[in-house]
Amino acid sequence: MPHYRRQLAMAFLRQISREMTPQGQTGFQLLKSEKPPRAVMHEGILTHLQGTSPKWRESYYVLRGDSSLVWFGSKEEQKCGEEPQGSVALTGYTLVASWRECLYQGSTGNHSIQDPDPIIEPPLGFPIYLCHPFRQPLCLCMDTVESQDSWRSFLRDGIRRRGTVLQRKESPDMEAFLDAVKSYRQEKGIYGVDNLLLGTEAEVLTNLLMRDLLPKLRAQKPAMLRGVESRRKWAWRRFLDEVYVLVLKLVSSELQNFHQEKEELQKELEKKIRPEADQMLALSNQIAQKLQTMVCGPAESSLCREVKPQLAWVMEELLRPVRQGLGMIGTLLVHRLDSLLRNVQRSRVVAVLKEEEEAGSILHHKPSGIRVCSLGDMPWDLELMQPCYQKAELYWDSLQALKERFGFQGTKNLVFSAQDLMQQLMENAVYTFQQLSAQHVSSATRRRQVICMLEKVKGRVLKKFESDSSFAQKRFVQEWLVQIFLPYLLRRLELGCKLELHKYEKYVFADYSHIITIENIYEDVVLNFLNQKVNAGMDRAAELRSFQPGEKKEVTAETSTHAALSTWNLEDIHSTLQWDPDPCQDHLQNSHCEGGQEEAGRRNGGTCATQWPPESLDKDPDESERSVLSEGLTIAMDMDIFQTDLLEMDMKGNGSLIEWSQPTELLKSPRPEREPAADGIYSNVAVKTLPGVLGKGRAVVTETLEGEVL
Repeated sequence: MPHYRRQLAMAFLRQISREMTPQGQTGFQLLKSEKPPRAVMHEGILTHLQGTSPKWRESYYVLRGDSSLVWFGSKEEQKCGEEPQGSVALTGYTLVASWRECLYQGSTGNHSIQDPDPIIEPPLGFPIYLCHPFRQPLCLCMDTVESQDSWRSFLRDGIRRRGTVLQRKESPDMEAFLDAVKSYRQEKGIYGVDNLLLGTEAEVLTNLLMRDLLPKLRAQKPAMLRGVESRRKWAWRRFLDEVYVLVLKLVSSELQNFHQEKEELQKELEKKIRPEADQMLALSNQIAQKLQTMVCGPAESSLCREVKPQLAWVMEELLRPVRQGLGMIGTLLVHRLDSLLRNVQRSRVVAVLKEEEEAGSILHHKPSGIRVCSLGDMPWDLELMQPCYQKAELYWDSLQALKERFGFQGTKNLVFSAQDLMQQLMENAVYTFQQLSAQHVSSATRRRQVICMLEKVKGRVLKKFESDSSFAQKRFVQEWLVQIFLPYLLRRLELGCKLELHKYEKYVFADYSHIITIENIYEDVVLNFLNQKVNAGMDRAAELRSFQPGEKKEVTAETSTHAALSTWNLEDIHSTLQWDPDPCQDHLQNSHCEGGQEEAGRRNGGTCATQWPPESLDKDPDESERSVLSEGLTIAMDMDIFQTDLLEMDMKGNGSLIEWSQPTELLKSPRPEREPAADGIYSNVAVKTLPGVLGKGRAVVTETLEGEVL
């Protein structure tokens, strides 16, 4: 609590400093979604290993939106609102392969020998085991592999969501709490993040206290912990669980009392800091300049000798999984928006596109009221999102060397952070599409108007998603480079610099001593040195990644959306659909639908354009017409977008992108004769027909969303 009080004052001073300094735009363009998870994420009948003398018992389990797992005697008890038989928060748990890993977690010795009295094997063939450093293991059992896979996905997601609850809150209070925990740990010689910093405030503090208590508890094991090895382990874990619950209860009570005190403390800080913020910031800068003189030499030496040589490969290893995951998120988003547009086209009468509380963005029909497409639940659909999240699991192998080289223990925190970023960007994209659709489409009563507006909304959302994805990747890499190297650097400077900090205490005015701390200024100075190296390294990497003449570029499925979106110029979004004399009204700024065909024709200089008779919009397509009709449903961009980027590539061989060249060289290249397709976007394939400038026919350029040039 003393650390927390000091950090609250420093966090408030930083907040005022940010208010006084123009920050400009945040860098994100998508609207931020604040939609909470569903009240119930998953539920079903499971068999659970419970009791002092462990036995398998069947109960009805519910995974709630706050990532707590509760169980009842039956589903009827849960529906009637009765108290659960038990509950546990998923913070800190890890999925493991067997119960033996749960019991022997953290212990040494050979555990492959079979115990003479092992704990009862699961009665069903599909178990799930979750272990915790201080709690009793969770041993669950299902009757089908489908149920096992489903529960494993939801439990894994619940562990992540519960673990990063503090990191997702951007407030001075949370900043102060995390800084206080960091300061408390550094006094004990522990630097950097690890698994114990996951969870709520009370859970994080309980983890820290349990780690301090664990050696004493092991030295004073109760005499009752006797018997064969497996049952002694089970009894020890059960004893630890009881201690953990007791400590958590005490810590929660202390925090609740402090939160009441904190309100008064913040009012006092407001009165004290705000009128004198200029003087405090000026004093902090003066002390920082003095500390720079002391820190510069040792910090520069460590950075150049140990950090800088490793910066490039760590940066690349941080970027690759999150880039692949966000690329898959973008691909998923594109396909779902295309699907929505197809459903609009196939519907008979479209009334309104609006957001519903339960189902998200749903397109309704009149008069039947049938639900056509739902987008709001996409970020919470684990069947869709899990393949994207799995890309973050690559960090476990790719960054293994950091543990030995720099003492980095936060790989789990890193994985969770990347997965949170993927989910948040998907939430933001869906929410932005919902809001723009409700704003511009709700007034449309005719299908042709709805399709036209949705095409433009889709284009805008994809452009914003591309921009946010690029910005988020850069910020993610920068933040985690600091999380990896700053603790290492502080540890290296501890003997040479930190022990000298007491000499600078005299420069802090007595009135400001409870607000300005030398330790915080010192860490800011070291952080500034590190940020300079990180930013320079990222700039060099960006230059090296820029496309050079003659360099090959490999486009993979994982980065398909990134490749496709960066190739397309989404700023010029025009509809190539042709309507009857009753044109759709343009409700979006700087966009148009009426006359789009003629304008496209003028720009393309004779490029073939698709005519869409109005009667095709008033009937459902048969299978033979569906492929042609899908062109008109999913067009979101003007086709001359390829003239600036895609046509500057020389395509040789089996659709590989070899090198940059001029469009005329592309047209001179010999091509096999094939029947050209009509221009348009066929769900996930873009086609562009060019007039033959040499008078020898036409060149057809086709690119899939997977980045493959056909």
